[in-house]
Amino acid sequence: MAQTKTLALPKVSWGNVSLMSVGHFCSDFFCNVLPVMLPILAQRYGISYSQSAALFMVFSVSTNFLQPPIGILADKKNIGILMPLSIATGAVFASLVGLAPGLIPLIFIILLSGICSSAFHPIAALSVYAVSIKRKRSLCTSIFIAGGNVGFAFAPVIIAAYIETFSDKSLWILSLPALIVAALVIKQKLHCLEPKHNPIEQKENFFSLLKGNFLWLNLAIALRSWCYCAFVVFLPLLLTSQGHSTVEAAFALMILLVGTVVGGLLAGSLSDYFGLKLIIQSTFIVTILGCAVFLYKCDISLISLCALFVMGAGMYGSTPSAIVWAQRIMPSHAAFAASMMLGFTFGMGYIESVLTGLVGDFVGLRLALATTVLPAVVLAIVIIAILKEPADEKKQDLKV
Repeated sequence: MAQTKTLALPKVSWGNVSLMSVGHFCSDFFCNVLPVMLPILAQRYGISYSQSAALFMVFSVSTNFLQPPIGILADKKNIGILMPLSIATGAVFASLVGLAPGLIPLIFIILLSGICSSAFHPIAALSVYAVSIKRKRSLCTSIFIAGGNVGFAFAPVIIAAYIETFSDKSLWILSLPALIVAALVIKQKLHCLEPKHNPIEQKENFFSLLKGNFLWLNLAIALRSWCYCAFVVFLPLLLTSQGHSTVEAAFALMILLVGTVVGGLLAGSLSDYFGLKLIIQSTFIVTILGCAVFLYKCDISLISLCALFVMGAGMYGSTPSAIVWAQRIMPSHAAFAASMMLGFTFGMGYIESVLTGLVGDFVGLRLALATTVLPAVVLAIVIIAILKEPADEKKQDLKV
């Protein structure tokens, strides 16, 4: 107890919120190295579409499925030091994929990269709450989420341009800024957290929390994530297979992901006025429309790029609302709820993407995307329509 009382907690300030956003930028930036590298790795090792998706699944399973257990632990104990370590080590291992001497070492590096990246989101969610300005927590959380989306969005073009200039063998140099950010996070004591928990709930685990409306919400968001994850994995492969360059394919992926930045900020703010359920359903419909237009054109024309932007805005626009929905269902497990929306559902999406890859091996990626992800989003709309939106208990002390 004495150690907890003397714990130096981080200061509430816009500067610390901004630093957490930069940390999120670094974490998600290096989570997007693999999609850009997949065409290079596929040619280098002679792997198929489904094998490429399986490679990404190794990373996704290790980084996303570990987040909920870490979230449960973070709600109970101070394990904040794992957050800056996650920024540093996740960046280092992700930037080493080009140096892998063979397929087995490559899988091992990808696995380590995923494991090291897994601790960031659930712990960072608590840190952002701790340093957020009172009555501005929604805005602070949006800034934090936007930092990750920007990093994930611009990573493809930056990495592709870097590889064309210096080759993938020197990707490790890009990890140096992440090491500096991790050091700044420690300097500002952003890893020092004071977990709050209900002692009666100590015995609750991951599986006991997955029940009722929370389980159905996760299923709907996981189906939405199928579309998101499949396009993140396969868009560069789809466009390069049609004769477009790696930089052009990366640019198209960037447009899709820039849409996620705008969609997350816009839909998150609108949910305060129109409700979580309506916003989530609306973003799903926007996703279907954008996806259908792009797959019909399937090039890098202005119409296709606009469709990708709209699809990205729709796909990620539901995320802030889904996080709030999940935390209203279980306010005493805010870190766990956030980790499910930001981790588990995306992990499921990458696993589902393997099915898209398997179909793509037989009928081509374009048709595979149309016949797998579009029905999945339609089903997600149906599930959300059935669920009842939880009440907004503003006086409740949420952890995020």
